[in-house]
Amino acid sequence: MSDTSKRQLFLVSAVVFVILMAIATFGDLAISNTLIDYNNIFGTTFQTFGEFPIALVFIISGQIVMHYAVRSLDNKLFAIPAFLGGLGLSLWQLRQYLKEAVSYSVSWATNLAEHKPIGLANSDAATKGLSAVTMFILWMVVYLVITALLQFWLRTKTNEQIEQLLLVAIFASLAVWFALQVNGALKEYWGRVRPYELNKAQSDFTSWLHPNGANGHKSFPSGHTMAGTTFIVLSWFIGEAKRKYVWTIGITYGAIMGLSRVIVGAHFTSDVVFSFFLTALIYFVMRELYHRVAAHTGSEYLG
Repeated sequence: MSDTSKRQLFLVSAVVFVILMAIATFGDLAISNTLIDYNNIFGTTFQTFGEFPIALVFIISGQIVMHYAVRSLDNKLFAIPAFLGGLGLSLWQLRQYLKEAVSYSVSWATNLAEHKPIGLANSDAATKGLSAVTMFILWMVVYLVITALLQFWLRTKTNEQIEQLLLVAIFASLAVWFALQVNGALKEYWGRVRPYELNKAQSDFTSWLHPNGANGHKSFPSGHTMAGTTFIVLSWFIGEAKRKYVWTIGITYGAIMGLSRVIVGAHFTSDVVFSFFLTALIYFVMRELYHRVAAHTGSEYLG
């Protein structure tokens, strides 16, 4: 993308952001009251399984490090710790995703059995899950399948491409980690009550312009929307020819995730709009930083 195109995209994004946040500032509560459907399958599905882009970025990055380490076995002092680090990163992130997805799935099934709205789930402290043995088996089976697929893909790459992908993996992991930290810190500071947490009179509703401090409530900004928008980062691992298509899918997925969070009553419109644009901005800056470093080192990944 040329610098002119980037400036145009940034300007359009800024205008859309201001308009949507202005609408949300005055219409948050009304929009939520109109759209909320705790029995919505679309919203519940995205709530349960939709955060996979974060885990996938870390898993791909870890697998790239593992593969690079195997190709660097002539230097075992580096290769062995690097391999173990990549293994640990990919294993742990898959476990975290599966744990949350299973927890939401169990909540869904429990709500259905008890004739409660299926979308009702504690987004801040989901704890239900499978037995330890069942969870471990699921974890290992899924990990082995993903590993087989990713390592087969990496085998087709030259040593130069693997080195380029390693740099991509480092910047992708840093970008997602930073986005997670920013999102978590803002959630803690804002202390905004979620739509489904409001009392009957809705008197505890607060505008996004009013931070409440740490109080256990974490509606602003949306974590799921941040995770959905992270789909953008997956385009970094794709060859140049198809990167734009994956990037477009990422933008679309992030927007759909945000809509699903409003529908299922987990967030207000301002929560998801702010999260989407903030996350996209973080990834834009980190991608530009990657380009600068890659240009100086000749390590730009073209696929």
